[in-house]
Amino acid sequence: MSWDQSEVVAERRIVIETAKGVLSGSVSPVEGARIIARRRFKARLEDDPDILPFVGIDSETEALPLGGERAHWQAQALTDLQDLIDESQAWARTVGAAHCQNLMARSASLLRWPD
Repeated sequence: MSWDQSEVVAERRIVIETAKGVLSGSVSPVEGARIIARRRFKARLEDDPDILPFVGIDSETEALPLGGERAHWQAQALTDLQDLIDESQAWARTVGAAHCQNLMARSASLLRWPD
């Protein structure tokens, strides 16, 4: 398989910016994990030890309605799930924080080609 260097670097940049957003609080931890997990293949980071925890967070929280998908849910269902969503966000923040920091610390090397 041939890889487009600029595409890989662009995807890695999104992963790093998402990690930064999770740490700053501008991106929810669960939504950030979903973004990072889904971009791992195009970023060629599928086996990276700082990416794999986000795959787990995504898997454990995939049933929770976040972001735009909330518009498709009934208000009462969202209210009923809010405590679980809040607990999951806190858990994801705890699990992912160190990995977000690691990705940011490694950003210069991740953005160089080859990795």
